[in-house]
Amino acid sequence: MSTTRARALLERLHAGVADLATDRDWRRYLDVAGRFHRYSWWNTVAIFCQRPDASRVAGYRVWQRLGRQVRQGERGIRILAPCTYRRLVADDASGDDTEITQLRGFKVVSVFDIAQTDGEPLPEAPQVASLDGPAPETLHHQLAALIRAEGFRFVLGTLPGRNASAMGVTDFGSRTVTVRNTLAGAQRAKTTAHELAHVLLHAPGQPAIGKARREIEAESVAYVVLAAMSVDAGTYSFGYVTAWAGGDTAVVQATGERVLECARLVLDRLGASHGDAGRPAA
Repeated sequence: MSTTRARALLERLHAGVADLATDRDWRRYLDVAGRFHRYSWWNTVAIFCQRPDASRVAGYRVWQRLGRQVRQGERGIRILAPCTYRRLVADDASGDDTEITQLRGFKVVSVFDIAQTDGEPLPEAPQVASLDGPAPETLHHQLAALIRAEGFRFVLGTLPGRNASAMGVTDFGSRTVTVRNTLAGAQRAKTTAHELAHVLLHAPGQPAIGKARREIEAESVAYVVLAAMSVDAGTYSFGYVTAWAGGDTAVVQATGERVLECARLVLDRLGASHGDAGRPAA
């Protein structure tokens, strides 16, 4: 598959994400979602230990800004917050002062779960429609074969434990990829391509990147691969990427070269698997 064609498909994804990021309903959701911190592993454990059923947590003032009030008598969830300070550092080359932020330590603060508050309902993410159409009959099997070629076991079945509501999951510890067995053809192929991208891009030992960027990369690869195989995954992929990016299209575009390289690798292997590189599977 040519770089020009792959880049054009990726630009279509970027345009779709940019459109959603300015949609009124999506904008309202993204603005609210952006107010919730992504907590460290330690604080995630602390929240779970104190309130296992917590779903969305924030500080007292944040809840007020969101139009909700912590109920009187509610006990806060105690977590650690960084204490930082700013100072000026002289640049030896230019002589100019640069302001930097440094960590001084941590302090204990309280956050509250949404179930401990009353007030205006928070906006939900607009529905991301699951793909319900068909895909080329052999595509899912070819993608699964590529996963197996990387030394992973591929399972089409129910999702385990905490991933029970997911479409698919990649477990690097057990080297297993599981895709939900009840998905329609197009969604099953798209999810398999998404998990294949995780296998190729996000194995332990690869450069460490956050979960949001990993999901943006994997879904972008899946979109390009399916689009090249004449399956339009936009109704799912645009919303999925928009949500993980928080509406920041620059973050999505920053993944472009890695996404293109991975998508072209997958498409070349798909083509080679039946002797006609770069052309859609029959």
